[in-house]
Amino acid sequence: MNREDWLSSGVAELRPFFKSIGHPLPTKVRVTCGFPSKGARSRNKAIGEHWASDASDGQYHEIMVSPVVNDPYEVFGILVHELIHAVHGNNHMGDFPRICKKLFLEGKPTATVIGNEFRQNFSALIDSLGDYPHDRLNVSANKKTQSTRMLKATCGGCGYVIRLTRTHADKGLPTCVCGTNFQL
Repeated sequence: MNREDWLSSGVAELRPFFKSIGHPLPTKVRVTCGFPSKGARSRNKAIGEHWASDASDGQYHEIMVSPVVNDPYEVFGILVHELIHAVHGNNHMGDFPRICKKLFLEGKPTATVIGNEFRQNFSALIDSLGDYPHDRLNVSANKKTQSTRMLKATCGGCGYVIRLTRTHADKGLPTCVCGTNFQL
């Protein structure tokens, strides 16, 4: 079983829950593990995203769960939140908060979280899916912080410090006001 199989099985298992609260899931739903749009990768903020069926050539509701999450309960909570969007639409008003509560999500509608009640009500279902077959992706692992491009030059005589570019340093280092040459 891969990530998409796990997520698709989760959707299938959730269909009766959504139907029982009077909000059946659309028949055409696709789920994947991938980065949400809108720069979410760099900011690591959006952990799930729903695209309405009218955005899909195949008329599917497309749902993405971020690869920065690997805890099966958290992933399942994200899946539930995004499936509520598939039922209700892409805003967090109206019935959206009520549906969230009926499915045991807590917190602000724009940033729901799972709590004890969610874990109690869905633990058997999540456990039946098995381990989420995904290792967390650390998006900051290969991100280098830019250091200054300026080089530090110090006067050997008085300790005065200046900064200059590599281009200027290659042309020759200046002489300090004390008469000593600067050194990189």
